[in-house]
Amino acid sequence: MRIVTIFAALAVTLLAGACANRTGDMTIAEWCGADPGRANTDICKQHQDTVSLGERVANVFGIANRAQATADQAMARNVVCVTRTLNRTRAGTCDPGYTLAGCTQTRYTSRAGGMAILRSVSDTECRFNSQVLEVQVRCCAMGPNPPPATMVRDTPQPAPQSPQPAPVS
Repeated sequence: MRIVTIFAALAVTLLAGACANRTGDMTIAEWCGADPGRANTDICKQHQDTVSLGERVANVFGIANRAQATADQAMARNVVCVTRTLNRTRAGTCDPGYTLAGCTQTRYTSRAGGMAILRSVSDTECRFNSQVLEVQVRCCAMGPNPPPATMVRDTPQPAPQSPQPAPVS
């Protein structure tokens, strides 16, 4: 029984040694490229998948870095945004010098017709298919001295009713 155990251990050791030395001093890419018949082996397929995944990740990081650089440039500019709250209207408009950044119907009732359909959006206004009870229009201007804005919501947001949880460090 001991002799069988010794032979089994010797066979496992030889097999492990043969697998560990399969590529010698070559990298996986060199080993796969050395023989065209090896391209369909599992290790070469896995290596190709890993390389292509690495290229895709690098590409995504490149796109993300360019987007971050663009955002940093935009944040370096003086951008002033205001929210106009308009009641009982079909269109939300921005003041001259401001560009429309968002248009949202904020109040509606089923008696007044429910949610309206946004029909058109341009740089200066948004139009609904019917009159809405309340629409909030977000308008932004760039530059050190933005033009004065009218009908801007100056009231601060209400404080939350329940206290915020203390941060845990």
